[in-house]
Amino acid sequence: MVRLALWQNLRRDARHPVARHLGRQLKSGWRLPILPFSLACALPLLVLAAYAYHAVDEAMGWALPLFLMLFSTVYCAVWIARIVALISRQARSGAMDEVSVIPPGRVFIYLTICKVVLNEDDALYWLGLLRRVLAGGAFLILIMSLCIVAAQMNQLSPREFAAVSIELMLFAVVIQLEHSQSALIACLLAVAAGSRLHSLVDRASVIVAGFILLQILSFSLAIGAVVALGQASLSLTLALFLLSREMLILLLWRAILRDANEDNLPPRSLQWRDTLRRKV
Repeated sequence: MVRLALWQNLRRDARHPVARHLGRQLKSGWRLPILPFSLACALPLLVLAAYAYHAVDEAMGWALPLFLMLFSTVYCAVWIARIVALISRQARSGAMDEVSVIPPGRVFIYLTICKVVLNEDDALYWLGLLRRVLAGGAFLILIMSLCIVAAQMNQLSPREFAAVSIELMLFAVVIQLEHSQSALIACLLAVAAGSRLHSLVDRASVIVAGFILLQILSFSLAIGAVVALGQASLSLTLALFLLSREMLILLLWRAILRDANEDNLPPRSLQWRDTLRRKV
């Protein structure tokens, strides 16, 4: 529910006056167009995926999340850099201190910045549409292949057919959900880590490296859990992969809310909290 609410909020067009103000700041100077850049990077990835399918054959299904995350990293890295830059610009201008007194507070500004960055040039809409087309096309091709195989093999039981159908449905779900999960992780990680890292380091580069590490870790945890359970099931691996990323989104969202609530505490409450920590 948290992921769904956040994703619906980020998908809406930025029409708030604050969003328009942030959009004008974002468009100052030359900007790398996300959609053409992502499509250009997708071509070598498709060639690599086709070569991998030819080389490893049926094991290609296990590498599907890696190829999807590799494609998502292309545009998410640019989004992270722009979110961090826009947050830093607002912090230097004192806007973050001013909005802390209103009820929505910093979380409203954070989500608005993410919304403005993701919806620039309608990149989020077109990339989401591309994922939906890929998911639908992949599911259609796979289910047609399954029907052809089932027609040629009379010994395929209904239970086996249902199991393979569920596995194919998970393929389509992973293609679509990986995009939204990666975009949410990029936004939440940029917000959560961007306000904590010092200005002496390149925050965008550090956060992009952390984003790539979390991407790899989510898939590694799914593979490790399947190995620990002793069940080499692709459908279980894909389900655990999506579940681990959902838990990561929930943890990042709670960290942002906790930091925002602490920033809104009055000075005496902060002094009392620090005193209590020293005593403990």
